[in-house]
Amino acid sequence: MPVGAELAGVEGGGGAVFGQAGLLAEAVTPETFVLVLDWLTSTRSGSVQTKRDYADDIRRWAAFAAELGHERFALGQLTADHIRAWRIRREAAGCAPSTTARYLTALSSLHRYAAEKVDLPRNPVTQDDRPKVDKGNTSTSTPVLEIDEVRALARRAQDDFDLLLVTLLYTLAGRVSEMCAIGFGQRIERGRRVYLDVTRKAHKERVLPLPTTVAELLDTHTAGRTTGHLLLDRAGAPLDRHDVARALARMGRHAGLLPGRKVTPHVMRASRITHMLDAQVPLAEVQQFADHDNPATTVGYWERRRKDRRNVAFVDDGETVFTGITPGTWV
Repeated sequence: MPVGAELAGVEGGGGAVFGQAGLLAEAVTPETFVLVLDWLTSTRSGSVQTKRDYADDIRRWAAFAAELGHERFALGQLTADHIRAWRIRREAAGCAPSTTARYLTALSSLHRYAAEKVDLPRNPVTQDDRPKVDKGNTSTSTPVLEIDEVRALARRAQDDFDLLLVTLLYTLAGRVSEMCAIGFGQRIERGRRVYLDVTRKAHKERVLPLPTTVAELLDTHTAGRTTGHLLLDRAGAPLDRHDVARALARMGRHAGLLPGRKVTPHVMRASRITHMLDAQVPLAEVQQFADHDNPATTVGYWERRRKDRRNVAFVDDGETVFTGITPGTWV
């Protein structure tokens, strides 16, 4: 089997991980493609979505190599000077430091992995060219819907299928790729309760109970079917993350939520996690429910919420200085 076909068939979460494997295979040399394949299918690359992102990032590096005159990208072509020039150009163009950092992380990770298997020049990505990312910057953070906004979103569901998407993602604090990957064999009945056997990040299996209303919506959606993917789009094809993203964006737009931004699957997950913290669920329990490998990830949601509320309190307190003052009172 050609390596391109092998990559396209790598299963993760019930579907092909790399839908554009052919484009990646055309952009890099065969030798580098084998190393990319090995790297992406190793356990170092994280979730299915991370693997997709990394595959896209390597294609971007291939495009940069093409600008330098290389027909295809190969590990070892780029030097530290190339990286420096690339980074300076992105800064001049006003590119987000966080995105630049991610592209560099992908290239560096691939290089480190490959250097354990073949002889390569020194890693071209050095600490000197990694941009400083403001971790306190919340302007690009995933927005959180308040509970009344989640309800407003659900009211904009045009049918039971829309409502199923909203309630399933929110109640389970699920990642969209996990939800789309669930097959009929992963629906479990225990007594009067329905459970889903969900494969979460890093291939962790979790059996999660469904609320009664969500289970009923799911039963309506799957009526007459006993095999295949649990969630199908309106045309009967397996649901993918893009389908879900479009549906949520449509409902969010109609509900007037997040002007200038979109309601996304991750907004639903972030909102559920934040609301659990608002309800004073212990951090350790939220971390376990959300399947955060690093407790710092869960703490980050809590710190952001606390910072938002503190800032509201500060500005409201500042407003009290002007109580009773109206234009013209100096006369």
